[in-house]
Amino acid sequence: MTSDLLILLFGLGLLWVPRGWLRLGSPRKKHKKLKSSGGPVKDRLPGDHSIWIEEEFKRRRNWIDFGRALGGSFAVVVSLPVVVDALIAVPTISNTSVVLYSQAMVLLAAVVIQMVRVEERLTLFPPIFFVMGLSFALVGWKAGMIGFSAIWAINLVLPNPAIFLATYGAGMVILGIFFGADSKSALIVAALAFMPPIVAVLFRRRLAQFRKRTKIAVR
Repeated sequence: MTSDLLILLFGLGLLWVPRGWLRLGSPRKKHKKLKSSGGPVKDRLPGDHSIWIEEEFKRRRNWIDFGRALGGSFAVVVSLPVVVDALIAVPTISNTSVVLYSQAMVLLAAVVIQMVRVEERLTLFPPIFFVMGLSFALVGWKAGMIGFSAIWAINLVLPNPAIFLATYGAGMVILGIFFGADSKSALIVAALAFMPPIVAVLFRRRLAQFRKRTKIAVR
């Protein structure tokens, strides 16, 4: 019980640390003019909000998000049933239901923490790699790997991060059930992926893509 509780706390630490807290050092100076978006001048067309796979795969913090979501979610999925069984006794509700709802709440809270950032104003970010990392613990490695590969393969036809996440969520339900995952776990993955687009619609905001913070220094 004690070891499982420690594993659970470790998993919560990985999942609930905001992405912004992982920023190390000060913004790097660039000796060339930068766009207001925070990155070097690129040939992205006006109104193009699609996800560029080259940019996303080169960002180290995306892979850190993926790794901590992967490790944290497995820690929660493995340890939470033991902790619930030891601490909670609800005669009218099965422990399986309590565990499932608890996992869903923990993971949904984690996505909200990664999605919302309040600095000068409220900004909503699409935690794409984080959501992908969470899905492995819920639907298994086969569905997770195929879903990861498939969504990036069709990324060129997806116009923005909201459509990207919605497509990923729908696809993971199909893949999860096909590979024998529990249907409720597959639906949790869908909820995790659909939540950022839904929140963005409710707040009437576009999901802003992550950009490196840089200082403008023009010579």
